[in-house]
Amino acid sequence: MSVLFRPSMPPALFTTKDGDVVLRAGPVLDSKRDFRVHKFILSLASPVFKDMFTFPQPPNQSLNEQQLPIVDVMEPPEVIDRILRFIYPGVEPPKVVNIPSLAALLSAADKYNITSIYPILKNTLKTFLPGNPFGVYVVACRFGFSEEAKEAAKVGNTQSIMYTGFDEGVGHISSTDLLRWVRFVQGREEEGRSAIEGALNWWDLADLVTACSHRKGSKDFYFRLERAVGDAFARDPCVGVKDLFAVLDSVPDPPPGCAPLLDSESGDFYDDMGADDAFSCPVQPMTIRRKLANLAGDLSRINRKMLGEAFGKGSG
Repeated sequence: MSVLFRPSMPPALFTTKDGDVVLRAGPVLDSKRDFRVHKFILSLASPVFKDMFTFPQPPNQSLNEQQLPIVDVMEPPEVIDRILRFIYPGVEPPKVVNIPSLAALLSAADKYNITSIYPILKNTLKTFLPGNPFGVYVVACRFGFSEEAKEAAKVGNTQSIMYTGFDEGVGHISSTDLLRWVRFVQGREEEGRSAIEGALNWWDLADLVTACSHRKGSKDFYFRLERAVGDAFARDPCVGVKDLFAVLDSVPDPPPGCAPLLDSESGDFYDDMGADDAFSCPVQPMTIRRKLANLAGDLSRINRKMLGEAFGKGSG
């Protein structure tokens, strides 16, 4: 069984003698826990609690040993404990360590209309990017956080949907939201890979290397580079110029140097003095880096364009 929350502080925090109401948390009898709290603080944070305390109480309402009214709530004690830590002044907010625990807090905040903690929880949700974009997307869609849903999709990929630790959350979002994610990440990957192939395809560059000594080795070089760049893009759809340069550095170099060409008029060898583009050689280092820089720009434009199509203009 996974632990949703870190161990809580001692329960004495919500057992103060001046509390005037008891929240009895827990869905089942053997998990229940009492929180002695203050109607005034809960009423300020939650209009739902305010209404509950305003209504006349039935004569047979449960009372504790101190004759305080008991209000049963169905959330687990861990959730109520953390909600109270968010709304009580002078209490350190709890740390949220995973997405399911955050979803449980958001569900309770939504149920009791505790809107004051939404900004904190939304910012916490973004801390799980880019590690779990699909989990973030599910929670964002479930609670109507459109901007956070876009941010999650922006860094998501086809592997993200295979995340198995948050399967129960998918049932809380619509089939439209799920289909939007699938279409977006798959469509962007197809367009991105097409751009990579177009920029690094050896066959399109073959005519450029006919006159240099790279011709024999350039095919393998471009094949390795294209595959490595494609893998980097699949892992991170927001892959940037520096990332692609790092990929280039990891790919084995092609055969060294261009053979000098004969000058057609004098018959002498033409010395390029190390100039990178003397023979328009596509496998010279600076030429490759320019191609990768242009490619990074193309991939970024693809991401922005498809975000706009899937989630509305202004995305990305």
